Amino acid sequence: MGEIGFVQILIAVALGAAIWIVSMKVLRMLATPPPELDPEDVVEVEDQDFRCSVCGTEVTLRVANVTETSPPKHCREEMDPVWRPGRHQRG
Repeated sequence: MGEIGFVQILIAVALGAAIWIVSMKVLRMLATPPPELDPEDVVEVEDQDFRCSVCGTEVTLRVANVTETSPPKHCREEMDPVWRPGRHQRG
């Protein structure tokens, strides 16, 4: 029982190689940068404010996606747009 056999060494080497291969693939996936953002998919919004109708949390949306026009969600509900006079003027 104290002796290490050829089969055990072979299993240990195979497991080590499998762990090495999987860990290197994971590291390569993490090191790959995300694809570039297409400027045609983004439209500028002049500081649109939204408020959660459930808990009252507020968020300011500065950039919105062209293809997704629905408001953001919070507390699993769509947030309500809020208008504030003078807030939307940058300068």
